[in-house]
Amino acid sequence: MDWFRETALQRRALVPYEFPWAVPLVMYSSTLLIVGCSVLQRGFTRPWLLALAALLALTPILSFIVAGRKLNAFWTVAFALAGVGLFLTWPPNVVDGAPFLLMFTLGEVGAIASVRAGLLAVGACVALLVAAEQLHHLGTFSLYMVFFVLCGWLIGRIMQLQQRLLLQERAQQVRMLEQAASDERRRIAREIHDVIAHSLSVTMLHLTGARRALQEDHDVDDAVAGLLDAERLGRQAMSDIRGTVGLLSTGPGGTEPMRLSPEPGISDIPDLVADFTAAGMAVESHIYGSGESVSAGVGLALYRVAQESLANIAKHSPRSSAAVLLDINGSAASLTVSNDLAAGLLHDVCSGGGLAGMRQRIEMLGGEFRAGRAEDGWTVSASVPLETDGAPCRVRRKVLWRHD
Repeated sequence: MDWFRETALQRRALVPYEFPWAVPLVMYSSTLLIVGCSVLQRGFTRPWLLALAALLALTPILSFIVAGRKLNAFWTVAFALAGVGLFLTWPPNVVDGAPFLLMFTLGEVGAIASVRAGLLAVGACVALLVAAEQLHHLGTFSLYMVFFVLCGWLIGRIMQLQQRLLLQERAQQVRMLEQAASDERRRIAREIHDVIAHSLSVTMLHLTGARRALQEDHDVDDAVAGLLDAERLGRQAMSDIRGTVGLLSTGPGGTEPMRLSPEPGISDIPDLVADFTAAGMAVESHIYGSGESVSAGVGLALYRVAQESLANIAKHSPRSSAAVLLDINGSAASLTVSNDLAAGLLHDVCSGGGLAGMRQRIEMLGGEFRAGRAEDGWTVSASVPLETDGAPCRVRRKVLWRHD
């Protein structure tokens, strides 16, 4: 049984364009039936010649089934022409079945070969039928066979085109799934990066403050307070990471319900600034307008921009003065984070991947993002349109085509 299964799989791999098993099965079964009928129609008056004609006509099938080799279009047509040609040397008195072998042969050629090879095969088969008509006066039957031969090749050609389109569609679906998986990996990496970058930046500020309190001021209370804040932020970061991993590991078909914590938004930006201020950074914040008109998606995007920008300041220039300006009006929500920056630190700030993540967040919401030098400092600005008069904001999204 294992040998039969292995042999069947090997033969299946020889079928081009991943045709289903039914196609070669029907084609080869019909060929065997036609060869048998052609032999029976002629009796056994010339047994050796009949055996040779049948062997030539069945050579492509025997090569595929017994030897495990798929003949190309040239040899498939050549053996079929030789076998049918021998059969036609003495046609029966009834309607001859041998020429129908050419129809199935050209159907196979049309399904596996190019248009040029198919047209050459059609020409060779038509030439054989015309020659048989001239020698044996087959009448209108030969004209009908020319039509059947053309139909056989056209059907095979249509099947090939159908399979090629199907394979292209499958390849396109695989590419879209890979692209979707890649986008999801980048999104997850961006979320984890935002959480860890913020927590580590503030934690390092607290640890630096605690070290200086012990080394310079010998103030144990300030050092302990800084260490407690660092410990709190570390635990919070671990909790956020566990929540993200748990959300990813519990799919829609899971037995346990997912515990979803609220995402940060516009209203959490003051607390974010307070964390950096408590860690020793000089950060000013100014908020104008009400955040009630800001959607959750826009609020999360602006929060992440502020979080990443302050984390970059803590990393590259922790002693600089920073300012956070949030302006919410009727049509847009704008965020600006600026700080003093030494000239030698410009390359380090520009070389990170955080700017690309911030830009992607804002542009997906139809907003504008800018980051660069401004006078003697560094400025990050983001502006996102809001919903006005019931009209939804412009959201750029990638639509994945799905085949049902």
